[in-house]
Amino acid sequence: MFCLNASPYRLPLVLVLALAAIPAFCQTATPAAPAAAPELRVFDSALVDKTVDPCQNFYRFSCNGWFKRNPLPADQTSYGRFTELAELNRLHLRQILEDAAKPSATRSPNEQKIGDEYAACMDTAAVNKLGIAPLKPELDRIAALKTSAELPALVGHLQVIGVRAFFEMGSNQDFADSSSMISFYSAGGLGLPERDYYTRTDAKSVEQRKQYVAHVQKMFVLAGEPEAQAQKDAETVLAIETRLAKASLTITEQRDPQNLNHPTDVLSFSKELTHFSLADYVSAAHAPAMGKMNDAEPKFFAEFNALVADTPIEQIKTYLRWHLLHAYAGTSLPESFDQENWNFYSHTLNGAEKQQERWKRCTSRIDHEMGEALGQVYVAKYFPPAEKQQALDMTLAIEQVMDKDVDSLDWMSADTKVKAKEKLHTVMNKIGYPDKWRDYSTLNIVAGDALGNQERVRQFNWARDMAKIGKPVDKGEWMMSPPTVNAYYDPQMNNVNFPAGYFQPPFFSDKEDDAANYGDMGSTVGHELTHGFDDEGRQYDKDGNLKEWWTKDDEQKFTERADCMVKQYDAIEAVPGVHLNGKLTLGENLADLGGLWLAWLAWLDKAHAAHVDMAALTDGYTPEQRFWIAYAQQWCTQTRPEQLRSQALNNPHAPDEYRTNTVLQDLPEFAKSFSCKKTDKMVSAKPCRIW
Repeated sequence: MFCLNASPYRLPLVLVLALAAIPAFCQTATPAAPAAAPELRVFDSALVDKTVDPCQNFYRFSCNGWFKRNPLPADQTSYGRFTELAELNRLHLRQILEDAAKPSATRSPNEQKIGDEYAACMDTAAVNKLGIAPLKPELDRIAALKTSAELPALVGHLQVIGVRAFFEMGSNQDFADSSSMISFYSAGGLGLPERDYYTRTDAKSVEQRKQYVAHVQKMFVLAGEPEAQAQKDAETVLAIETRLAKASLTITEQRDPQNLNHPTDVLSFSKELTHFSLADYVSAAHAPAMGKMNDAEPKFFAEFNALVADTPIEQIKTYLRWHLLHAYAGTSLPESFDQENWNFYSHTLNGAEKQQERWKRCTSRIDHEMGEALGQVYVAKYFPPAEKQQALDMTLAIEQVMDKDVDSLDWMSADTKVKAKEKLHTVMNKIGYPDKWRDYSTLNIVAGDALGNQERVRQFNWARDMAKIGKPVDKGEWMMSPPTVNAYYDPQMNNVNFPAGYFQPPFFSDKEDDAANYGDMGSTVGHELTHGFDDEGRQYDKDGNLKEWWTKDDEQKFTERADCMVKQYDAIEAVPGVHLNGKLTLGENLADLGGLWLAWLAWLDKAHAAHVDMAALTDGYTPEQRFWIAYAQQWCTQTRPEQLRSQALNNPHAPDEYRTNTVLQDLPEFAKSFSCKKTDKMVSAKPCRIW
């Protein structure tokens, strides 16, 4: 899945446009009344800083006014236009949840579930009183582990309840046949954000590993271990995870689906795991015991097999205890665990100064757990059919202009153009919300049982995922909830997905002109469509199969043009000593540039058809200038240095300043709109371009 902002996990790939993840986590006082909703605009001339030359730094020209209005909140690691809208949506969701939390005989089954789950999450006093007792049955299971022969059944059970120990397993579309779902086994089992946190040797990374060990130690102490034992156990966790990390692919290597494509079958795979009974694992995990599967990382599983054979059972138990605590350290455990979890992951790694209020974290939790139950109410209130039609009309307009753009490419052969257009014409447009809502009738939510509810939600989702394996693909399924402020393209589904929560100011408004709407939301629509033809998405055919449909010559020409962008972003130093990774961010950079170009072409078509006066000024700017400013203003974002560093190292999306300036530097049409000279910073001497 390719997202506009940070992507949700889906084994093993998905492409998202990408926002920043909105955390969900403590507070027990009576919640304050929701604040008045701020007015958000797609184009806002008051945000422009006229003291900045637009040809020198367009991002600062367009956003400095927003920065002055919006100091970075203490509870945020970054705060931008996406956060603004997400916070507004969260106010709406809060009201829905508070209403649903009131006991009433008239509540629908879904309202009972989301209301009781929200109330249980908000009851900090009850969570604190229970302490760690709700986890005792699982801690006892781990303590009872006697030999490695018993490990597979225990790992299977723990994964069912959301403990991501050792590896990842789930359903995904077959790379060779996108119409069917098969088992996928992938690398996993890490407590740090990704592999290279364990392998980098710079001073900051060494320090972060020490801080991680200190965090794991504190969590063990909170769970009742003596300090000295907790220190030893934390070192054990780091050693096991480092071993797993070194055997895993890097996040850059994972971007190429060919590196993850290792089809086999469950029985053959089981023979490779000579020290881990896959039969016992799948029995406990309620997973298929036979049939086709994909071993995403054979090197990893070879090392995992060896690790099970040569690691003392007490060390394995220590590792499992940590991952159990890690999986539930949030709104389900007492404030001491919740606070320590926040302190390391949000404060130490990403610079947050204050934990978010409890109601915000509980609202996000329910959206994550039962997003379609909550989203069904949200859509009825906040996404009328007329807005859905407007969103579809814009999507279709940009798809039409992309068809023409393919024809105009001078580097692509006629044969490849035919297949590219076939793929484009097959794209499925999903707007707002699912045609068929998810059925939560078998999910049992109990009033006052915060941890038990979370465990049952995870069992429900696991069972739902396992049930997909061996079945035809459900192309109507969504990977984001309706209130989400984001969008994504799924290469194996070959569809674009725009949740209802996104199609509103500051990204889209029927009160704005086309220049603003196409510069902003139009560029997002174009972004997601372009993902189908970026360095990763282009490897899938019109049916979503991983299949070569390019001529070798065209593939070479594409790679040469893509390398231009790799070098361009490699040269950017996001924070002192840390450059962006051009290969990691390549797909998103291609989508940003291609998407904006498509939006520009689609808007020009509309403007010419409407006989728009290109010299007329609105709010002091021409239609062309409004288009570019609207594009830039969607990315206005304040970011902490720690978060910026993490993003540069781990995120496939470049920081927002570069998603603005670097993209615009490659477009001569932008420079012409603002009369920029060839020597200006906003004009690239060697512009990159593919689509």
